[in-house]
Amino acid sequence: MVPATTSLIGFNGEIKWPLGHITLLVKIGDDKHSTSAWMDFMVVRSTSPHNGIIGRPGLQKIQAVLSTAHEMIKFPYWEEHSTLKGSKISTSECVMVSGPEEQPILVNKVKEERVKVAINPEHPEQTVMIGFDLTEKIRSKLCNLLQRSLDIFAWTSTDMTGVPRQIAEHRLNVRKGCQPVRQKKRGQAAERNVAINDEVSKLVTAGIIREVHYHDWLSNPMMVKKSDNSWRMCVDYKDPNKAFPKDGYPLPEIE
Repeated sequence: MVPATTSLIGFNGEIKWPLGHITLLVKIGDDKHSTSAWMDFMVVRSTSPHNGIIGRPGLQKIQAVLSTAHEMIKFPYWEEHSTLKGSKISTSECVMVSGPEEQPILVNKVKEERVKVAINPEHPEQTVMIGFDLTEKIRSKLCNLLQRSLDIFAWTSTDMTGVPRQIAEHRLNVRKGCQPVRQKKRGQAAERNVAINDEVSKLVTAGIIREVHYHDWLSNPMMVKKSDNSWRMCVDYKDPNKAFPKDGYPLPEIE
């Protein structure tokens, strides 16, 4: 077996690092009607109802034609052809082995196979998540790359220095005839008001936004609960979106 250098992604999105790859002589059929070919296999330590899976390169080597609808495979041998039929019993056994009760375990395993790594020695609270299944060599190279690129991470609002106007500048292209809309002030609960004031203070301190007294457009903040029970502040831009012509970019939602 030769060590493998690439990872595999399962049908459920799980990423696995193979133990290696090996070349085996595969024989299909019985003693009278059979064909054989050397095939490459990736060796993986994973729960599966199958001992081996033959991919398209292997089917091409034996010149096989596969029909999943009829559960049959047809392949040539010498100057004749042979057909193998699947078994309903085998299919049922595979379903029983990999039933729905196994799926939550696999999903939880994918979530657990991540490790938190501190990439800034001066700030141990600044961490990122990397794959747990990475080899020690690849994990070391990845951490070194992240540590060399600390300047591209923004941990707080003040870390976002912005883009100089001589490099890029954006303006709002309002459609002709559209009047500015000032949304009426919406009352917020006390907990949401505290989160709004904290977020606005961070953005003002970082220089991302500034106070304006006589504004043409006014949009209310929208507070969204995050998974950790904290608040994310968004803005209700439905009125400006109606006044701005759509950009011709291939994006699902240009807003």
